[in-house]
Formats: sequence, C-alpha cells, structure tokens
Amino acid sequence: MWWALLYWNFRKSWFRLQGAHRDDCPCQNPSDSGLAYDTRCDAVALWNRPRRFRKVCPLLVETKDGWRCSVEAEGVRPFWGRAALIYGLALVALYLAGTGAVFLAMRAAHYEVTYAAVAWPRHWRELRGAQERLYARRAQQALQKGDYQEAILALDMVCQLNPRNYSAGLALASLTQAAANPFIAEHIYERLMVDVPEKRIQTAQIWFRTLLARGDYDKIMPLARTMLSEDPAQRGAWLNALLFAARQAHEPKYLADILVKDPHLPEWCSELIALEKELLEGRMTAALPALTRIHHDPAANYLPYYQVERLLLLGRVDDANTVLNGYGDLMQPDEASFLRLRIYRAKKWDSLAATEMDNVLHFPMAPRVIAQFCAFLIGQPDAADAHRYYARFAAAAPALGPDSVALYQATYLAVAASGDDSAAEEIRRQITQFTASDARVLRGLVELLKAGRPDPRLSRVLPLVPLPTEVMFAIVERLGHGADQP
Repeated sequence: MWWALLYWNFRKSWFRLQGAHRDDCPCQNPSDSGLAYDTRCDAVALWNRPRRFRKVCPLLVETKDGWRCSVEAEGVRPFWGRAALIYGLALVALYLAGTGAVFLAMRAAHYEVTYAAVAWPRHWRELRGAQERLYARRAQQALQKGDYQEAILALDMVCQLNPRNYSAGLALASLTQAAANPFIAEHIYERLMVDVPEKRIQTAQIWFRTLLARGDYDKIMPLARTMLSEDPAQRGAWLNALLFAARQAHEPKYLADILVKDPHLPEWCSELIALEKELLEGRMTAALPALTRIHHDPAANYLPYYQVERLLLLGRVDDANTVLNGYGDLMQPDEASFLRLRIYRAKKWDSLAATEMDNVLHFPMAPRVIAQFCAFLIGQPDAADAHRYYARFAAAAPALGPDSVALYQATYLAVAASGDDSAAEEIRRQITQFTASDARVLRGLVELLKAGRPDPRLSRVLPLVPLPTEVMFAIVERLGHGADQP
C-alpha cells in the first residue's frame, strides 16, 4: 500500500496529463470494456486483500462479479490528497512515538523535561537548560560525596552548555584553583568577564583575590589598571591593589607606562602613581614633599590613608604621625584609629597604644572593622591585644554562617598567630563544626604565620582559605610568597 500510494498516483497523473485516452488507462484491464462497474482493476490483480487498495483509490468497488472500477477509463484520476493524508498521519504517529521514546529515555536519565519540550520544536531550547540542570545536580552530588574531580567535569559541562551560568563558572574556577590548576581558573575568570558583562566588576574582585593569594603580581597590575577606569566607585581599592602589586614586584616602569598611556585617570590617582614610582626608583627625597602634604579637601578617602601608610612602610613614623594629625577628622575614624595604633606601637608609646586600643574596641563589630582588626594583629601580633579583641568579637560579631565564615577564619588566624591559644581553640572548634572539616589548611596557614618568614607553600595554601582582602594583604606583607612566586 505504501508503495502504491506513490506509484499509482504518479501513473494516473501522467495519464491525465497525456489526455486520458481509454486505451492508455494505466490501471484498468485492457481486455475489458472500459465501462464503469464492468472493468476489472489491474492494480489489485496480485493483492491478497484488494479492499486495502481503496485507501489508494476509492474508485475500486465490490460488485456481484468481483472488484470493478466505478468510473469509465477516461474518468480514472489520482488521489494525492489521500496519499498526503495517509503519509502525514503515519509521519505524525512515528514522530509522536519517537518523541515519546526520547521523553521516556530522558526522564529515566533524570532530565527535568516535559513532553512538550521534546515534541514541540519551539521548545527545544529548553532541552539545553534541562541538560544544564542535570549536570549542575551531578556536580552538587559529587561535591557532597567529596568527589571533586567528578564535580569539575560536571561543572565544565554546565559551563559549555551555558557560558552565562555565573555561579557554575565561579564554582568551577574555585575547584580548579583548589586542584592546583590556577591557569585554568584564570581562563574561566577571563571568560566570565566577557560572557557575563553585568557581573564584570564582581568577577574582577574575586579574580583579584585569587591572584593576590598566589602573588601573581604581573596579572594583578593590568587587572587593577583596567578596573581603575571601569569601577570608579571602588577606585581607591583598585589603586591600592595596583600600588601594592607594583611595590611587591618592584615595577616602577609599569607605573610610568600608566602615567603616559592613561591620561584620563583622575588627578589624585596619577599623583599617587607618580609618588609610588618615585619611591620604587629610590627617589624618596623628591617624593617626600608630596607624600607629607596635607590636602585640606582630599579628592578621595584613599589619598590620606595612602600617605600615612606609605610613610609607615618607609619607617618615617614621625612624619606619618604628623600627617595623620594634620588630616584630623577628614579620615575615616576606623582607618585613622588603626593607623594611630601602628604609630604608637612603632614609637613604643604603650600607654597611648592601650588608650587607642580601648577606642577601637568600642567600634561596632562590622565586617570592615573585624577585617582591619585581624589585619592589624597579623601585622603586629600581641597575645594581650588578641585576647581583648576576641572577647569583643565573641560578644558582638555576626553569627557564624556562609557570609561570615571568612571573618571567623581571619579571627582564628589573628588570635592563633598572636599566641592566644585558648581563644584560637575555641573559634577553631566553631569553624570545624560549621564547615564539617578538620581545618587542616587553616592550621597550616597558622604555622606559616608563626614561622614569620617567606615560604613557597603560601602560594598553594592561601588561595584555599576564604579571607577578607585586608587580611590577605597583611599576610602577604608579613610572609611574601617565597621562591615559587610567578
């Protein structure tokens, strides 16, 4: 029947085109009369069930003399409509059966799809989303089992299916970083910067912290340079990152290149870049007048902070104290207090330092203050200060959770490195209970801090511990990155 639908309709169509002469009829027996109800059908001569031919040609009828054609020879015609209907229905049935089988197979494989998404072409784009969700679920299950390699493979599939899946991209970058594949992680961050432009600033901030943890200053400098223009709200933070990286890598030439090729930067940015360049070139005498000048209306909060901190790093404590006092209330109160503490410690003015410590302990335990406190204690460890800080932290800090675990880990490092073992053990117990881990990496980082000298292991350990950026700066300043620095 399936062959006959095409074969006989083509022959009948040709017959009609040739003029429909009685002697040329393709399906009637030529020895019969050619009259209606009196002429046999040659097309069904060999059919076991001639009735089935009526699906091809309804002109065939059953008479008392057998099966005959119901029209005269000249009236034989094709029935393309029937052929199209039968083939159409067959194709629809096959399509429904095929899509049904695919749907059942996908459901058996745990794809979250509807039958409409499989059967209706306009919904086929949903299949990619279902595949993406499946691999994301597999990655989550692998992480729960501790199978990080399987999680990396699953997340890689998620990112291939949807390059704009931001959370999957960040998770993949974090896992590859932990798996000692930092260059793959960098490629992922670079891709996210392009593929998810609305999250570009957030991506740059996360990427910067991973680069800082590894001491990859050659990549920090161009990233910070780019973000100086793209993230004006955090320009001070990006300038600090640029100057810190240039200082660690001792790269005055890179700063000179910025001054020449980036004339659009605000004047205060260019002024600080020029100052750092002069200091890295060893021209402190030329830089000192600008470094100690008081700006009665500073263009940015970072400007006075840089001056005081840079003077402290240069060992010019008296100049730092003069500049700090000269700015007075123009500086952020918490930043000014911690700078003042560093000055008093450097001058060994213990009574003033104790008074200032009382002052900073009365600040609200906001994340910013906690981070500065931990950075201060890591830079200048003191068991008594650490004990007082931890008492205040335990009483007023945010509850331990996903958003605050970095603060708790920073506090653990600060009190442990300062020698307050009882406080360190107490907070370590909270962290291990929350993270369901033995905090081995965190304890390893404490050992590096207690040793107090450059160690190549820092570049492998520090990226694995979530910490506030201020604390990471303090750790890198104290320890450096050792021989394996990129």
